[in-house]
Amino acid sequence: MKLAHCRLTIKTMSSEHEESGYVDNWQSGKSVTECNLRMLDTEDFSDVTFRVGSEKQVVRAHRYVLVSRSCVFHAMFCGPLAEKGEVTIPDIEADIFREFLRYVYTDKATINTDTVMGLMYTSRKYSVDALFGLCVTFLETSLSEDNVCQILEECHGYGELELEQKALKILTEGGEGVIQSPGFVGLCSDCLEKCLKSDTMKAKEEDLFEAVFTWIKARCQKEGVSDTPENKRRLLGEMRYEIRFTSMPLEFLVNVVGPSAVLTDSERVRIIDRKVNSAVDISPFNQSQRRISDIADRDVSKTYRYVNRFLNVSYFRSSTPGRYSISFSSSQSIVLEGCQLYGGPFGKVHMLNIRVYDSNDVVISEPLLNTRVKLESCFQGNDVLFHRWVSLTAGVTYTLCVDMDGGPTAWGEVGQDTVTVDGVQFSFKDSPMCTMGTSTKGGQIPGLIFNLA
Repeated sequence: MKLAHCRLTIKTMSSEHEESGYVDNWQSGKSVTECNLRMLDTEDFSDVTFRVGSEKQVVRAHRYVLVSRSCVFHAMFCGPLAEKGEVTIPDIEADIFREFLRYVYTDKATINTDTVMGLMYTSRKYSVDALFGLCVTFLETSLSEDNVCQILEECHGYGELELEQKALKILTEGGEGVIQSPGFVGLCSDCLEKCLKSDTMKAKEEDLFEAVFTWIKARCQKEGVSDTPENKRRLLGEMRYEIRFTSMPLEFLVNVVGPSAVLTDSERVRIIDRKVNSAVDISPFNQSQRRISDIADRDVSKTYRYVNRFLNVSYFRSSTPGRYSISFSSSQSIVLEGCQLYGGPFGKVHMLNIRVYDSNDVVISEPLLNTRVKLESCFQGNDVLFHRWVSLTAGVTYTLCVDMDGGPTAWGEVGQDTVTVDGVQFSFKDSPMCTMGTSTKGGQIPGLIFNLA
């Protein structure tokens, strides 16, 4: 009787062995997770049915396992408003939900670029924190210039602030490749604003403006509105004040920014005037210069060339605050990477504003603005590397202006009108912009730091 009862039970449990009467001992030698996975795959004794995704695909599971792993499922199936019939989940696709269940049953999931965002969303929705943590770890180790915009957007949506900051750092340091990637136009307004507010950007401001303009046009299309000047300014909103228009060449402002209609006529005129006259107020526009990187993060292996224009130095003849400037030209096109400045007796911190003017006395670059630098050396120049290098054309006269505030500094003497370095001849002449006595014969700005273009 006992044997007959056993065989009857086996027939009820496993139809595939209905004729044989033998026990299918599939559990033998398997771990708990392996057994759980088989139950999930075969759907044996499943007691809950999900309709998942846009196509409402059927996925079956076991309430006991779900409830034991998730407080959300516990409330769903055991609470006062417990689900009795099929459960519809329209916001998660079936393949993601199945992979999520595989983790719930076995503590294992396939996390890759195709599944991570879906699993992140699903694990957060059902409070499976361990799986959510695995997704975050995957994203942290997989961030790249190609996917950073999409990941930034997802992290912003999930409130993952720490990972969002890492993504934002990669975005701003990624350069032209990132801002021209397809993901950039998909950024929400909040993420774009965080990007524009960053003071670090390894891309020209002109390239960033063109990327933002592409974003505006895409947003107009998404909202189904025409790209009129009014709509462009409405969609960009106050974010436009974070674009550093004063960092752009005058020609770009006139030929590209003007016709874009991102600025009003009044704003455009004020910004162009500001390029000629640094006293023009353009608030509330951000006038600070973005940094390519912190000076301390410069590549120490990089070789710089130095132009030293003084033969002697004397003690603390100059006093600040004031403007020091010198005009110069080079026989070959160069990249101006920085300049040298004398320090004072106790290595004090000086506030610096450095600008470069062209031969028409128009500002072409502001490589350092409102920057505190500790100038220590008295007997030789301190290297002051620019946050952004300046490209200079052979034969054109430029003026380097340094506004300093911080106390007395040393003074160069026995200046040279011409200096040749690595075959490049530099010619110096006095600048009428100087208010503190610096000239070809003596003063501040003892050297230029450059590389060949």
